[in-house]
Amino acid sequence: MNRTVERAFSILQLISDRKQGITLQEIVNEMGMAKSSAFVIVQTLLELGYISTVQNNNKKYCLGIETFSLGMKYVNDMSLVEQCSIHLPPVAEKYNKTAFVAVLNGSKIVYVYKYVAQNAKLASCALGTRKDVYATSLGKAILAFLPEEEQKGLLDRLQLQALTQYTITSKEKLVRELEKTKERGYSLDVRELEDITSCCGAPVFDYSGQVVAAVSLSDIYNENLDDNQVAEELKAAAMDISRGLGYLPKA
Repeated sequence: MNRTVERAFSILQLISDRKQGITLQEIVNEMGMAKSSAFVIVQTLLELGYISTVQNNNKKYCLGIETFSLGMKYVNDMSLVEQCSIHLPPVAEKYNKTAFVAVLNGSKIVYVYKYVAQNAKLASCALGTRKDVYATSLGKAILAFLPEEEQKGLLDRLQLQALTQYTITSKEKLVRELEKTKERGYSLDVRELEDITSCCGAPVFDYSGQVVAAVSLSDIYNENLDDNQVAEELKAAAMDISRGLGYLPKA
């Protein structure tokens, strides 16, 4: 175990236990470590935003906004899976499809939940699987609702490669597709990731109104199926999940 990392987390835990804040000297005394070593760790945590100084007393330290943000992400992830396990199975069973939930990680999406309907034909993608954000309905549902600057930055970094003959490989075309997705509230992947599959996706929002995940329904491609009808019901389920995470839609 790395000694410096261990000490950093021990200091964070110590600070979290002191609701009125704690001084550097008190940290040194509690930890039994050299003041110079404690100072380096504290300053690093301070610069990263994981701790901050107490209001009206810059000699005492308390937890910072990044620690709160990290904790809320954990809570939201746990709540996300719980909400999805309530709202996705009924619509998956109704249409005999496989439901997926994914979160954004860099330029990939990571699958964090899956429900396979009893008569579903498709059960691929193990939890933890990573896929290209631009070639999935899950990824496009998240991309479409990201803040403009964040979306642009991510799009600029993407290297679009053809995974099938239907994959979008033009950034201009992808942007137009994201605009359509945002307008209708759901995304489509028609044989873009795999030649035999089609999927629809919808965004999930948290209490702050930020898109934090996406849900999808996947199946073997069938040109006679109405993906738009399925997508509308999935969009409604995604909204129920979002409300469960504290999201309040604008009137």
